[in-house]
Amino acid sequence: MLELMDLNDRQRAAAENLDGHILLTAPAGTGKTDTLAYRIANILESGCAEPEEVLCLTFTNKACQEMRERIERRAGEPGSRVYVKTFHSFCYDVIKSEAKRHLDLFADFVIFDEVDCRTLLREIMPEDLDVPAETLARVIAFTKEKQAQWDIMSGDAQADRRAVIARIYREARDELARLCVDDRYQQLPKLRDGWEIWGASLLGRYDARLAEAHGLDFTDLIVRAKALLRQLEIARRWAARFRYINIDEVQDTSLLEYGVLERIFGESRLLLAGDPFQTIYEWRGSHPERVREQFVAAYHPQEIVLTENYRSTQRLLTASACALERLFPARVAALYPDGLRAESQELGERIEIKGAADFNEEAQWIYYRILSLPVENYARVAILTRSNRYTKELSAQFRTISRYAEGEPLPFLLIDDTRFFRRQEIKDALAFLKLTVNRHDTVSLLRVLGRFARGIGPAAIRTISSEAYRRAGVRITDYLDALTRETGDPFARLVEARAAENVVVFDVEATGVDTTRDEIIQIAGVRLAADGSIKEKFMHYIRPERPVGKSVRVHGLTDEFLRENGEPAAEVLRAFCTFAAGSVIVGHNVTYDLHILASHLARLGLPPLAYDTYYDTLDIFRRFHPNLRCHTLAYLGQVCEVQHASSHDAFDDICATAEILQYAVARDIEPTADARRACIAKYLAAFAPLADKMALLRAQAGELRPWQLLGQIVLETGMADYYKKRREAQRIENLRDLFRRAKELDDREVPPQDAIFRFLRYTTLSTTDLEALSKKPRIPIITVHQAKGAEFDYVFLAGLQQGTFPGLAALKRGNVDEEKRLFYVAITRARKKLLISWSQFRCGHCQQESEFLRALPAEDVKRV
Repeated sequence: MLELMDLNDRQRAAAENLDGHILLTAPAGTGKTDTLAYRIANILESGCAEPEEVLCLTFTNKACQEMRERIERRAGEPGSRVYVKTFHSFCYDVIKSEAKRHLDLFADFVIFDEVDCRTLLREIMPEDLDVPAETLARVIAFTKEKQAQWDIMSGDAQADRRAVIARIYREARDELARLCVDDRYQQLPKLRDGWEIWGASLLGRYDARLAEAHGLDFTDLIVRAKALLRQLEIARRWAARFRYINIDEVQDTSLLEYGVLERIFGESRLLLAGDPFQTIYEWRGSHPERVREQFVAAYHPQEIVLTENYRSTQRLLTASACALERLFPARVAALYPDGLRAESQELGERIEIKGAADFNEEAQWIYYRILSLPVENYARVAILTRSNRYTKELSAQFRTISRYAEGEPLPFLLIDDTRFFRRQEIKDALAFLKLTVNRHDTVSLLRVLGRFARGIGPAAIRTISSEAYRRAGVRITDYLDALTRETGDPFARLVEARAAENVVVFDVEATGVDTTRDEIIQIAGVRLAADGSIKEKFMHYIRPERPVGKSVRVHGLTDEFLRENGEPAAEVLRAFCTFAAGSVIVGHNVTYDLHILASHLARLGLPPLAYDTYYDTLDIFRRFHPNLRCHTLAYLGQVCEVQHASSHDAFDDICATAEILQYAVARDIEPTADARRACIAKYLAAFAPLADKMALLRAQAGELRPWQLLGQIVLETGMADYYKKRREAQRIENLRDLFRRAKELDDREVPPQDAIFRFLRYTTLSTTDLEALSKKPRIPIITVHQAKGAEFDYVFLAGLQQGTFPGLAALKRGNVDEEKRLFYVAITRARKKLLISWSQFRCGHCQQESEFLRALPAEDVKRV
């Protein structure tokens, strides 16, 4: 029996109201996560919803994991089935579920992290554009977000890019200008002024290269999810899945993100939780007041404000509450008329403030003050700063101090160290892993070539990436392909099979898009004659073991129709395997069809389809016609003037696919064959050693678990030897840690290749990794943004001088509200003691202490 008496009155009100909507305001340390966990446990115990009908969204992996653990603790086994996701992983699920039928997006798409995207940008940037890739990536993300926010989605991708950039220069020029700066915040006029002229073209090339590699970036997750949920049928389908939706950290939700989520609210009971005074992402579009206004106006929620603090000592809570009231007097009085109350019985120590003569003295004071703390577990201590630059400078200074200090040096952890999956050696191993399951991943191949291949230098890569090679239909990933190495042309096997009348075009309809669980209900195939006409047909319906559900809205095949016209799955699929045995398979976005066929066969205990190889018409047209407005089967049918229009009938779709294949072979593939063979021949030998290794790894990818395959990668590719020769023992240890993590995350119920995709998604969507502190206690040196959601016994807040915190850019704009909120977030990370420092002289300039320090009550401060 769930015991809600453990909650205070306001927490209990949120946990017990299961009939209405709730707006929960929860300041730092007031038990918000526990309240949400109790509420969800109450929903399940009361029988108001099945676990799968409860959606809980957070905005970081750490918060997501903590929420999942709390729910399981309160609700037991049913809690493990609650749909707990980060916002980005939820968008991923939406796209993955709908991409096959509604987007010109490869069904096996992967997410490229910010490091991979910068690599791709450097490849396509004009040589005369002297702009940091990081800055250009920000401008691209901003442009995509504005496109989604303004609903500029006509279906003509390049026209949409031009339209959104034109509107940015009319309505958001100042926002763009703030992004067009280097790492020293100096304006970049070439980018700021030039984006209007050539931005659409560069963005088009960037998106085309991403698509070639079967990739999306982080912004694409939001933009594509919104594009899908704009379609009423899709929005209704997703809204019908849930009866309760809980959104945490709503103060960091942008209007664009809220617009995505609002499409799935439907009839669900909603809870939005957050703290408006912890909004620290205004620079990326979070506007909590506007989100709040929209939610209140549309849903009239019960408003509950938590005021009892369980984190800090009485003195720390009093100081932070007083500071907040002085920084935002009117808003605090309106939101917290009764104030905040500490539940801790411990008065606690006063806040220490150190005004150091210079930066060196500030660093020394922090270092030796840590040594004096009564603490054995250094993970309970943290150093927070306003910027990454300050963390790096402090870290460098601490290294110098440790050389002369007595005893063991203090164990520090830079935030760059916590970004485990962005480390060089980890990215190296993951690049090989990605190439085993995504043969189109140019970015991963370029990374591998940089360290683990000989004879393929920058000049060769530039040649292979040139327009001449691209016109011939050559991609750098072709050099790793086994059939290309055998025949000298990536399309030779297709042309040969077509002449031998051994090409089978196929498509399926299914009860859903989960290739590991859903069932095929229609499978159609045609064998093509040498002239491209249909020689043989195969088309059967299958009786599924469970109702088709809402998928009937997509394919129109009802349960009644399938009962009357369907045949046993094993019988039909066995017959199709006989029909297509030994053939070259072709389809549009065919990886989905191949994956669900393989999974369904395995579930039936049948052997896999024995086919020669496959070709995807989506890949062919992206390769030879990258600048088309889109690459859906329906649009390509218009371009190629096919006789059979695409529909959601498997047979109609394969007839359309067969016709566009004929168009591509006759107009693109055969006319460029000689040029393509010459291009391939020039570098084939140089790629041979790497290609041999990749062939072995790809063969093992269908059999080994992800962690086992990673072990093979480290050994077989020479990675271990590479780092041993350079005496980089820590990198080797990190690779061992990667192996261990992959093993811990592995679900043996999931087939090996699906497990690899899951693991890769986890590594990409993971940003920071403060969990590392629990394995090896160290003192994190992190920014306030990176500390969001974390708490420590002892917190050092460094660099509290004007121009640093608050930052110079905010002071120049005359808008320091977000800096004030950052300060509030920083001082509420401490449980026991807060220590603040600043430097009077820095870089030859005299500095003043931060204006924010005046907000702290004098009686709770001790100047040292």
